Amino acid sequence: MTEELHSYIQAINAETPWLLPLCFAMFGACVGSFLNVVIYRLPRGLSVNEPSRSFCPDCRQEIPWYLNIPIFSWLMLRGRSACCNKSIPVRYCLVEAATAAMFAAIAWYFGADPLPTQILLCVWGATMLAVLCIDLEQMIVLPVLTNTAAIAGLLAVLFAPWLVEPQALSASEGLMWSLCGAASGYLLLKLVALLGKRLFGQKSTTYDHPQTWRMYQDGDDITLSIGEDTYSWSELFMESSNCVRLHGATISASGGDTPGTISFSAENARLENGSLISLEEHDNLSGTCTGMSCSREAMGSGDALIAMAIGALCGWQGILFALVAGSFIGLGQAISARIGRGVPMPFGPAFIAGACIYLFFGNTITQYYLSCFEY
Repeated sequence: MTEELHSYIQAINAETPWLLPLCFAMFGACVGSFLNVVIYRLPRGLSVNEPSRSFCPDCRQEIPWYLNIPIFSWLMLRGRSACCNKSIPVRYCLVEAATAAMFAAIAWYFGADPLPTQILLCVWGATMLAVLCIDLEQMIVLPVLTNTAAIAGLLAVLFAPWLVEPQALSASEGLMWSLCGAASGYLLLKLVALLGKRLFGQKSTTYDHPQTWRMYQDGDDITLSIGEDTYSWSELFMESSNCVRLHGATISASGGDTPGTISFSAENARLENGSLISLEEHDNLSGTCTGMSCSREAMGSGDALIAMAIGALCGWQGILFALVAGSFIGLGQAISARIGRGVPMPFGPAFIAGACIYLFFGNTITQYYLSCFEY
């Protein structure tokens, strides 16, 4: 039955090569609409199923179906909501268009592969697109999404083992290469993050005389000021394992001053006697200190999860290509956006973009450079 379906699809592609990509594009636009729900709700801890209908993020009114048509609704409404006339971010339209284009490209480029392979590639691509958008907006990587992409990559390789390794002829060989690619990607990025933390993630400052420090709420973020220096809480604690210590410090909390070393995490301040002060309950703390040290991750742990999902489909070769291509893409992004030194910028979006380039053009690029070395 599977072979008959595959033969039937190949016959359709031979007669009308544009039909299957068009169907995939239309379905992809609908999937992109759902991805917008995922991108908005998951980082905020909301269910993607409840409420089942899309709603306006400003006035919370449900959006009727005829105003929720992918791409066209945003264009017809000129980027504004019909209920409260608030601006709708262009990201909604771009995600739907990008998903449609991606699905069409998969159907066109991988049209000779089995249909389950094309569907699983669409699952991988859609999930990674959600990871890209969330990382770009929130600078977080959700394991539930990267794990889903990794599983989709593993299953796609079972149907088409040549995706991960051109020389793989059987499903078992493909699965072995896929598992090795996922493991090597995760371990490689973990090692890079560990070495980066050792080399670049440590910072220590000693003051000639006690400096006044203050931690206070600044809009949606928290600011730590020490003398004339200020630090953003979101920058200091991009990873939950980061730590900031104030040495020779006093702190005014609960009506008293407590001397010693104060260790800050993202949610608490630990005094030298072991007691904890919840930052949620104290949004304005102050004192003095004679020194400051911090330990920060040089690369987010979420990048290792992204590498795992890339390696499951593209193998170790795809990971290396995506790292190099992603570095150039990230550099171009930083230059075009005029992002200065020290300003945090997620690497995940550029990493995923590099992986997508390899997925479609990796073999062509590899064969080109191999032919160059032959001469």
